[in-house]
Amino acid sequence: MEGGIVLTVHITNIYGLAGTVRKAQQMVANIAKRDLHFNELGIYKYPMHTDTADMLRTRLDGVIASVGYGDVVIFQFPTWNGIAFDEAFVAHFNGYRELKKIFFLHDVPPLMDNRVLKELDRYIALYNRADLIILPSRNMADYLCSKGLTVKKTVIQRMWDAPVDIDLAEKPPFRRRINFAADVVQVPRSFVQHWDSDMVELAVTAQPGEYVWAEGRNIRYLGWFNHENLLTDALRKSGGFGLLWHDDLAWIEYMKRNACCKLGTYLAAGLPVIVHESIPEADTIRRKHLGLTVASMEEAIGRVAIITEEQYVQMRQAADSFGYLIRSGYFTRKLLTDAVFQLLYD
Repeated sequence: MEGGIVLTVHITNIYGLAGTVRKAQQMVANIAKRDLHFNELGIYKYPMHTDTADMLRTRLDGVIASVGYGDVVIFQFPTWNGIAFDEAFVAHFNGYRELKKIFFLHDVPPLMDNRVLKELDRYIALYNRADLIILPSRNMADYLCSKGLTVKKTVIQRMWDAPVDIDLAEKPPFRRRINFAADVVQVPRSFVQHWDSDMVELAVTAQPGEYVWAEGRNIRYLGWFNHENLLTDALRKSGGFGLLWHDDLAWIEYMKRNACCKLGTYLAAGLPVIVHESIPEADTIRRKHLGLTVASMEEAIGRVAIITEEQYVQMRQAADSFGYLIRSGYFTRKLLTDAVFQLLYD
């Protein structure tokens, strides 16, 4: 850099939060720190309304203490502290000369819940403060642009990584089984509770128990796993297919634009996948023979019921080969590298 100035790339990371959203942010930050030598800006999940203006300012000063003029900051959004916090956080960098901002959108909250859809304009106004934006899919980019997004430089994520370490010598067995990795006990799913196939077994990530919705149905329990390694290992041993699905209408629409972590989990486990034909990466799944794209659950069950072992093995081999990219973190490294390169060079 001119004058001996050294540019640093920083990336935010969330703490104090459970579940998939925490795992996704920390996975990205860990790859960024380990492989690309980015600096982490830790943000804690907390009730923002308890802060006075001075308390919030002091808190943000502590978060960004390592940021210098001319640096690049990658914001993983949302922080799940609310839109007001995210706005204040971005505004806190206003005095930093030549600072460049990259927004990596994991989720767009107003599109996840129709009750807050009216706040979409506010979120887009925030997104428009970015110099470059990382979006999950081309579908999401087109949609947000139609609603007022004006950021010219974009990078498309496409898939989530799942950097796990599992035994690859043991191949997923051929079974007429559909695995669904989600909390079906606390968040009931209609297709699970009405499963009626004798030919195709449904395997769910739940601890064995006496569930009314499972009585007399062709359903088995894989157990519940808080660690991604254990989950992918259980899925690999289970065999069959990994299912990406939702019954809620708002989420069905959201999945047409978003990148879903569970797709990466299944492929990291080496399982062929079953997805709705409307999700962004459906064409990739068809083109690379990574599984089945279907229009309905009935179609999914029907196709699994008649698939041959030879057909399954071909899809399994393709999924396992593609899964190498996901297990090794290549999608994350590529999107972060592309983002910085496009920001500073193109």
